[in-house]
Order: sequence, then structure tokens, then C-alpha cells
Amino acid sequence: MKRALLLAGLVCAAGCGGGGTPAASPSPGAAGPSASAHPSPAGHPRTTPLPIAIVGSRRGREPFRMTELRDGHVRYAIAADSLRGHYAGQDTGTSTLVNPHVTFLATGGKQLVAVAPAGTVVEKDKTVRMTGGVHARSQDGMTLSSDTLRYDDQTQVVHGAGHVIVTFPRGERLDGETVDWNLRTGDVEMNTGTP
Repeated sequence: MKRALLLAGLVCAAGCGGGGTPAASPSPGAAGPSASAHPSPAGHPRTTPLPIAIVGSRRGREPFRMTELRDGHVRYAIAADSLRGHYAGQDTGTSTLVNPHVTFLATGGKQLVAVAPAGTVVEKDKTVRMTGGVHARSQDGMTLSSDTLRYDDQTQVVHGAGHVIVTFPRGERLDGETVDWNLRTGDVEMNTGTP
């Protein structure tokens, strides 16, 4: 029990606090420390995942912060009023967020900043899902609003769905049911829902 509390404290110390710069926290699910169980027949201890629950919240004006790293590069950084995470080993983590403010960083320096009332990060499929009415803006002035937004870290594609409105820096506007915005290439594909 002491070890579980110690590990939970270490994980929380790595990513549960304010501080100015986003902490390079382990990606959700990657935290998965393990505890020694019964010895195997070969005499080597077997390991079983140690379930960990993490609760992080805003400290005064400073939001809870979390980052996702891939190949030594930040893929996204999250600031939120609060986070509740459940982890039981690698690729098992799920975190729910209140008022997430997410900065997605794609190859080539492209950036998209999105805000929503709620969000979920799922480690297994490397996704961030934002719900409750999402507003996003790229560094070059393109904007997106939609009911939901799903970011797939494998493809670096943002998928907006429901009452989608995309505006371009020169003032053009597209309305539709869904949009796929490839942050790596900058391509935007809109589905208006009409044949």
C-alpha cells in the first residue's frame, strides 16, 4: 500500500501542478508503473500493472498542465481546470478534462489551439476528443467551430463534427456537417452533408 501511495505521489508530482511551463508529464497511460507480484517458475518476479488514479486541478489562476511527447517532440499541450486520469499500465490510460485549452503542434511548426467545455484523452488510440462546442484557431488565422473535435495523433488530423463552420484568413466561410483538417499538410476537407 505504501508503494502505491508513493508511486501515485511521484506521478502526481510529475504532472499535477501549476508551475509556469507545461510539465513534460508522461503521456496518459505511459505512466503505468508496475508492482512485483508472485515469483514465476524461473525465479523472476512477474509484474502486474498497478492501477493509479490521478486527480489534478487548477491552483489559483494557474491551470493544470499536461503534455504529450513523441520522438522527443511535443505533439500537444493541454491546460485545463481539472483532470481525472485512470491508468493500469501502458496504453490503458484515459483522462477526462474540464475546460481544456489544447495546443496541437504538428510537423513543420503548424499549430492549432482549441478550447471546449470538456475533453477526453485516450492513450490506446492516441486521441484527444473535445466536446460541448469547440472553437479552434490556427496560427495563420483560420478558425473552426464545431460541436465536437477529435484529434488523431497518428495521422495529425483534426476531425470536427456537427454544425461545422470554417473561416479562412481572407474572410471565406464554409459550413458543413464534418471537416477533416490535416495539420501536417494544411489540407482541409469539408463534408456539407448534401449529395
